[in-house]
Amino acid sequence: MLRTSLSAAVVCSLSMLAGGTLWASDHLLTIGGGPRPESNQISLENNVRYLQRVLERLKISDIHQKILFSDGGNAQTDLQFDAQRDPEDLRMLLADLIGPANGVNFDYRTSLLPVVDGAADPTTIENTLKDFRAQLAGGDRLIVYFTGHGGKARGESTSSRGPFPRSGNEPGTGSPASARPTRMEPSDSSESKSDESSKPEDSAKPETVSEAETSNKESVSDSSKTGADSEREPRPADRQRSDGGNRKPAFANNIMHLWKSTDMSVTEWTEKLDELSPDVPVVAVMVQCYSGGFGNFIFKKGNPAHGLAEHPRCGFFSTVPDRVAAGCTPNINEADYREYSSYFFEALCGESRTGQSVTSPDYDQDGRTSFLEAHAYTVLTARTIDIPVRTTDIFLRHASKTKGQDGLLTPNSPVDELVKHATVVEKSVIEGLSREFLLTGTDRADDVEKAIRHKRDEKARTDSEVRRRRTTVSSIKRELGAAVKKRWPVMASPWHPETARLISEEADAVRQVIVEHPRYAEMKKELATIKQLSKESEQKELDIVKLERLKYWLETVALSANLKLMEDTTNLAALSRIGELESTFLTKTEPVAKPAT
Repeated sequence: MLRTSLSAAVVCSLSMLAGGTLWASDHLLTIGGGPRPESNQISLENNVRYLQRVLERLKISDIHQKILFSDGGNAQTDLQFDAQRDPEDLRMLLADLIGPANGVNFDYRTSLLPVVDGAADPTTIENTLKDFRAQLAGGDRLIVYFTGHGGKARGESTSSRGPFPRSGNEPGTGSPASARPTRMEPSDSSESKSDESSKPEDSAKPETVSEAETSNKESVSDSSKTGADSEREPRPADRQRSDGGNRKPAFANNIMHLWKSTDMSVTEWTEKLDELSPDVPVVAVMVQCYSGGFGNFIFKKGNPAHGLAEHPRCGFFSTVPDRVAAGCTPNINEADYREYSSYFFEALCGESRTGQSVTSPDYDQDGRTSFLEAHAYTVLTARTIDIPVRTTDIFLRHASKTKGQDGLLTPNSPVDELVKHATVVEKSVIEGLSREFLLTGTDRADDVEKAIRHKRDEKARTDSEVRRRRTTVSSIKRELGAAVKKRWPVMASPWHPETARLISEEADAVRQVIVEHPRYAEMKKELATIKQLSKESEQKELDIVKLERLKYWLETVALSANLKLMEDTTNLAALSRIGELESTFLTKTEPVAKPAT
């Protein structure tokens, strides 16, 4: 069991938090972008812009901040975006039918962020934190926002994914299969992939694909991929447990992918933060894949084996340590963005990234929205593949247990008993998700499992139909491509001089061979059906994820209650410290007085 002690500086910081004197001054570090241009999507730049708008709306845009993004503001073309080409444009048709289609619908430009203080690379991050160290006084607070890509710990494969991989766009449709953008994770192996990995014919391949194969899949000529159940990683509730029935998750020393294909692990990141004064609280918001692993930065050297760090830290992460996250996309339409920080920041400021008014959550009725309430709002609201986590979740899964001692609660304990031990925010999440799925049974976790199994069965049937129709589409595409190459054999090579002449001078004739082919209309009809079925499958997928969030929170409440039943005063004090920091605010607005009752 995790044991730790609190230094005098930490106790002082906790007293400040509890007494309402919060902090002297806020400092903000934003780190964003991908490791290279082809994985540096425009949504990452737009996330940085949105945070700046949030600061303006909250009237704190004068906060001392540094922004590190991709190449640091160099003029080179380093940002990828969807060129929104017509899927029936001749070049798009030929890429779709003959190939190669890799990157055909993407364009590039330099980042247009008005202010960038440096590149998002390890050296610049380290030097920037040194600058902060010199500027931060006792009682100041550092807020960190990372919007980029992430991976599993070095040496671990990233080819296997969580149970709900992303869906891209349907081939040839020119419109998303859903409003949720994909999270496209870079991989060193992806650069060595042949163009075949992103050709439209992939729609006929088995639905389980590697992480690298799904990279940069938000295109009009790419196919939606859905992982087979046999390829699923263990869900949060299914991970290995020790002999005593306690959850003992493996230490997740995951990494942030940084510019020039560099990276920084949890331990490396934590070591940099360790150089800050212990009386400087740090609040992190991190939205990359496998981001939950960075919740370990609350421990010394970023490793739970060393105990809780003296530095007061908390964080909010898009998903658990062993899953990819929703988010990065070259789509230029922000109305389609579905990722953790979009929900989190709209909760804090009351306005969505598209300018729509949003009712900020105030579950404890104190007149303000805390970081924790914004996180809970995201858990309740986000229609994404994510299971968002906070540092409290990470800590409890190392410090507490659900078996091995009489009287301990489990997720399957009567829900009324669990709720008795829940905070106001936790109760709001449990009751809100239960209402959404009309769950009323006493054994709420069992209700959740039954609902998940039902949704998976429905999804499996839909996915089977999608696979069958994709096989048909792939066959038609080969037939259409063969017709073009039969008429103009040189078009088998896109680099042949005659191919360029044909596209330029005989475009109408080439296009006519395609669109007047007897099976072209059949292909379009099949694609429209695939698009609709994929939407239905995705909705079931998102329902499953929300149900898993509910089970995760039930377990968190049980673990928290058990820590009290175990009378573990040391870890209870540590848990309180983390929870108090999670419940602080982005602004210093005084609470609104509650009406007299």
